[in-house]
Parts: sequence; structure tokens; C-alpha cells
Amino acid sequence: MAVVSLVAATGLAAFVRGPLGLSNAAIVYLLAVVAVGMGYGSRLAVGTSVASFLLYDFFFVQPLYTFSVATPDGWLDLILFLVVAIVIGRLSALQLQRRREAELRGAEARAMFSLSRDIAIATSALEASPLLTARLVREAEMARVWIGLGTAIPEERVVADSGAGEARPPIGSRWTLRSGSSDAQPGWIKVRETQISGSRGGRDTPRGQASLRQARDDEPHMVFRVPITIGSETLGSLWAIRHRDDPFPGRSHTRLLAAAADQIGQAVERDRLAAEATAVEVARQGDALKSALLDSVSHDLRTPLAVIRAAAGNLMDADVALTPEQIRASASSIDLEAQRLSRLVRNMLDLGRIEGGALHPSLEAYDLADLVDPVVERLAATIAPSEVEVAIPGDLPAVSVDAIFVDQIVTNLLENAARYAAGRTIRISAMAGGEHVWLTVEDAGPGVPASALPHLFERFYRVPARRGARADGGSGIGLAVVRGLTLAMGGSVEARASSLGGLAVVARFHVDRVEEPEAATDAGAPADSDPDADTDATADAGHTADPTADAQ
Repeated sequence: MAVVSLVAATGLAAFVRGPLGLSNAAIVYLLAVVAVGMGYGSRLAVGTSVASFLLYDFFFVQPLYTFSVATPDGWLDLILFLVVAIVIGRLSALQLQRRREAELRGAEARAMFSLSRDIAIATSALEASPLLTARLVREAEMARVWIGLGTAIPEERVVADSGAGEARPPIGSRWTLRSGSSDAQPGWIKVRETQISGSRGGRDTPRGQASLRQARDDEPHMVFRVPITIGSETLGSLWAIRHRDDPFPGRSHTRLLAAAADQIGQAVERDRLAAEATAVEVARQGDALKSALLDSVSHDLRTPLAVIRAAAGNLMDADVALTPEQIRASASSIDLEAQRLSRLVRNMLDLGRIEGGALHPSLEAYDLADLVDPVVERLAATIAPSEVEVAIPGDLPAVSVDAIFVDQIVTNLLENAARYAAGRTIRISAMAGGEHVWLTVEDAGPGVPASALPHLFERFYRVPARRGARADGGSGIGLAVVRGLTLAMGGSVEARASSLGGLAVVARFHVDRVEEPEAATDAGAPADSDPDADTDATADAGHTADPTADAQ
């Protein structure tokens, strides 16, 4: 390019001096200097300036075709031309250098942004590591990159490797990146068993160049290590290799590797802090759960135990003369409170089974009224003085439920309603629709604030007491058990305001879908049986007497 530019400039200068008749054509050579400087750098630009100086002297300065100058003015013009040509060449080369640096910085910025994005969108450093190694192979022009975590090199655990499945080269002799000071770039140092030589910023010192040549001659690869550190703590290493015939990493690739190692360290530290925070939160929630459990059951345990002790003390006191009715009343009180304790313990055990996923319902077809009525009769004394109205239609379809689970659900709902009804009416109703049956237990109590409805089925949750009212002594377990048992059977439960003025809890169960058997003649029936009776039996079964229809 330099030769072509000089030939073209000489021809143009001859044209300017000849046909155009201009005396000074030296400025034409500056075009060649600018073209070479902007395309190929400072050295060729200076060389082109000197060659332009000589060519102009040889072809256009008297005496022609010699390198001598006839007059002092000619010397002055030539020297000024040479100075101007060299300055312009250097400036052109500087523009080329800046353009190349801008391109390198742009590529470096894009690569660093991609690395940051890979780490940001990943849930952990281990998830981002394979993406980082693959990207560094492309962006840093490495043959292979892997990441090892550990406090010492022999103990490092490889978490990502761009050449997975291939044997890694020996790392006894390697280039290690040393962090630069505040006024210096990071630099590579050659680490060997018997020799350490240095290079900085991708440019080797003479000693470093000798070591590099020796490494390239003796080893098939150059191995590079970038320590992954947080403060003064070493977390691992970022390893990279290049083929021996490839150039040594420059400043751009060095900065990219250093930035990648720094971001990996930050991600590892972030994961560690997140794990510690999670452990602390789990411990805190465990302590809160224990406290909530003690707070929730303390009242329910203390009250029945106090009643049992008082009744038992009266029975054991020889100085107290009790009538048979009083003895039966004390025994009945002890039995009721023992049942209350039993239900509390059962609820706690059920809650533990629900939380542990150990519920396995045995679903069968039941008439809902047959499951509800025994519970109402059993709890009549417990929920007194409240009266229970049962409004379950007789034509409801059978539901597919676990009888024990439904018994516990209805028991908990009635006890909860009785606690708030305080002698007012409690209603149990049911309705069918499509594939489901809805069972509703509602009361005429003071009701529950709308803000508390979404939290009623949370474990240990208790509705805040209204201003001036006494706090409720419920354990906050019953409704949580109701929800868990209902969900285990494939149903659902929700709470809403009742038309009676209090709270209504609605449980949804699946209708049992068992196909009805077709009417057919018994195999053991006599052949001369009454045909009218057969027809009546078929009609009662819900089928026509037409055998064809039955077969269909």
C-alpha cells in the first residue's frame, strides 16, 4: 500500500507540475502519508514521509534526478516538508490507534455485559458457570476455560469446564494474574518450581520474554490462572489455556478474565450469604413456630386440666359429702374435658401429618347426612347452650369421602362455631351442583372481619380481639386441620360472612360417580317366573322393560 501510494503521488505531482504548471507539488505526497498512516500505523507513516521527501527531491527539485539541492531555499522547503509529513503521518496513525482501541473497548464492554447478564439471570453461581466458561472461550480467544472452587489448588473442585470429558493439561507451570496497584494494570507472572519471571499488562519484560519463549518451546499449551478472591479470602481459580502458537493475552483479554473472576467471586459470595440468610430465617421461623405452638395450646391445655383437677379433687375429698347426682356431674365434667384434650391432641397430630404429607384418605361413597348426624348428637353437650339446625336434603347424591376425615372436619367446624356463637344458633346445610356437594357450617355469632377471612385456615392463626373484648382462647389449629383434610380428599374449603350474621365455612366434596347396575334376570330364577314381576323390577331399577334398550 505504501509503494502504490508513493507511485500514485509521484504521478499526480508530475501532472501538477507539467500540464497544470504549478511549481510546488510536494503537498500531493501528504495524501500518501495520510492514507498509509490511517491504514497501517505510525512506522509505515514515518517511512512513507521519508520516502516522499527523497522522491520529491529526486524528481522535482533542481538539479533533477539527483539527491542534491541547488539553493538554500530548496533545502528549507524540503526540510519543512519532511517535518510536516512526519507530523501528519503520526497524527494519522494516532487516529488509527484510537479507532482500534475504541473497537477493542467496545468488544470488551459487550463481553463484560454478557458475563454480567449471565450471572444476573442465573439463580446461582454454579448455574452460571457453564455459560461463563463457554463465553470466555469465545470472547477471550482461549482454547479451554474451567472454573475450580477451593481454598487451595490441589483441593479445587471443578464446577464448569468448556472441554468437559477431556483431560486437563498439567498446571505445574502456569501464568498467574497478579492484581495491579491503583496506578498499574494487572499483570501476569510466570510461576514455576524453580523460577518466577514477570510481565505486566500483556507486555513482557526481557526476562519475561525469555521465560515465555522457553514455555512456548517446551510446553504444548500456555496455562493461565486468575485467582477468584473476595477480600483476602481465596475462593478458587479461573483457569484458561491457549495453544503455544497463539499470541500472549493482551490487555483487553486480561481485563476480561480478571472481570470474569471477580464476578464469579461475587456470585459465589452472594450464594453463600443467601444460604446463611436462609438458614437464619429457617431457624427464626422454627423458633417462631415453637412459640406459636406453645402460645396456642397453653390455654386449651390449661383450662381442661384445671377443671379435671378440680372435679377429681372434689371426688377424692373425704370431707365433702357428694350426692350421686353430683358425683355423676363431676365424672361427666372430667369425661368432657378429657375428650376436649383428646381432640386437641388429635388436631395437633393431624396437623403434623398434614404438614408431613402423610395423609392417605380411603375414599368411599357416603350419604352426607349419615356422617353429619352422629357428630351433632355426640357434641350436643359440648356446644350447649347453642342449638344446631341441620338442613341437609334427603335427595343429595352420595359423596366420595373418607368418613373419619369428614367426622373430624364437622367436629372442628362445630366446635369453632360454638366458641363464637355463645348460645346462638348454629346451622348445618348442604346443597349439590354438578360434580360437587357443598357442606356449610355457619353461626349467628359476631362474625369475623373481612381482613381476617383469608388467614383463617393458616396454622396457629387467631382472629385479633375487638377493642374491649376478651381475646379468644382458640388454638388456631382446628381450621388449619379442616383445610388439610378437605384438600387431602380432593375438595376445597373457604370462609365467608354468614347470612345469620356470623361466620360461614363452606367445604366442597366430590360427588361419587358409580355407574348403576343394569337390570337383568337372576341366573338362578326359575324359567316360569312371573313376567309382570320382572317388568316391575326393571322399571324400579330405572330402565325400560324393552330388552333391546337394556342391552344398549
